[in-house]
Amino acid sequence: MELPVLIDTLRTALERDTVHLVRDQLEDVHPADYAAALTEFSIQDQWILLTALPRAEQAEVFGYLPAEEQVQLAIRVSRRKLSPIIRQMSSDERADLFNRLTEEQRETLLPALAQAEREDLLRLASYEEGTAGAIMTSDYAILPPELTVREAIEVLRREAPDKETIYSAYVVDKARKLIGVVSLRDLILAPVSMRVDDLMNHDPICASVDMPQEEVAALIAKYDLLALPIVNELGQMVGIVTYDDAMDVAEEEATEDFHKTATIGKLESSVKEAGIGLLYRKRVFWLVVLVFGNIFSGAGIAYFEDTISSYLALLFFLPLLIAS
Repeated sequence: MELPVLIDTLRTALERDTVHLVRDQLEDVHPADYAAALTEFSIQDQWILLTALPRAEQAEVFGYLPAEEQVQLAIRVSRRKLSPIIRQMSSDERADLFNRLTEEQRETLLPALAQAEREDLLRLASYEEGTAGAIMTSDYAILPPELTVREAIEVLRREAPDKETIYSAYVVDKARKLIGVVSLRDLILAPVSMRVDDLMNHDPICASVDMPQEEVAALIAKYDLLALPIVNELGQMVGIVTYDDAMDVAEEEATEDFHKTATIGKLESSVKEAGIGLLYRKRVFWLVVLVFGNIFSGAGIAYFEDTISSYLALLFFLPLLIAS
């Protein structure tokens, strides 16, 4: 369904008070498209339309919403209503939201989580911004090396609903040190009696938790990985950075480069989310500088007009002067 049609459908449902029927009408709509449509409505209507979905889909759509929309919903919706969605979110998305909240809002959110989720959230949120730790997720699959292929597949089947990805499983020892990686494909094709440590790659590509996120994204692109394991200073497995998170980093870097080229400066929100006033304030200083620069360039050309007319070869240098 095209986005304008989806928006009109949701608006009609609100007007006719038939929001409870939305899910049946939009069964094939992707969560990302649904989230894009929600941004066209007020925060109050966003919440009404979001909660019309089945609970499992609510968290997925919420995760696709722009950061500012997530924060506004977290601020305005009660903890009791929001907590089921927060619990269903992936650990890295939950940490991203947590880092954008004020201290008071964080204190309100934390009691809504189970102790294990709360400890995991605080750990992920503690990593420095711009590092691998800040973008990794703790929802990954690990296997002991002594398992057979049959046992390993059973473990992955049982844990799959709670993991970000199971296409690769990470083999750790009793101290949680990363000692290998095995793909789901290799597990499926291997003899069921074969041990994991005989099948795994003993030299996995990994990154340290404090590696800059740009380098993490470059590693994932270089080796064509679906996910990159992240280890601490002891070599212990602490998380993974997935391909989609790495692409988000690459997009952010490209946006920052665009801002620098356009002399806009750093924006806390995206260009689409930023208002005209904010973009104007970010850009106007350099526009004024360039205007005065062009005035001086024009004055210089006028001053040497006679000389330029006498030596036509100097005309070839005018574009360089104007561009400067």
